[in-house]
Amino acid sequence: MKQLIEDNYNSIVKRGLITPETGTSDFIMKLEEEVQEYIEAEKFTLPNVNEELADIILVCLNIAKHFDIDIEQELKNKIQINNKR
Repeated sequence: MKQLIEDNYNSIVKRGLITPETGTSDFIMKLEEEVQEYIEAEKFTLPNVNEELADIILVCLNIAKHFDIDIEQELKNKIQINNKR
């Protein structure tokens, strides 16, 4: 998973879409855009619905990478919390 996160982040940085100045609000706007695209694909049963879901996940992974969050560990922690409920 770590390599997937790194590869994805680096590809977006290379395209100039993420810079050291990219802030939380920039990521939130991108996430909102991707969620809206997913909603539209789902609503109209478009063939790219799976791709749109992947876009949402990749944006979330970019947020974690950009802000030095160990998302793999956070996911494991959250699963443990959910299992205790």
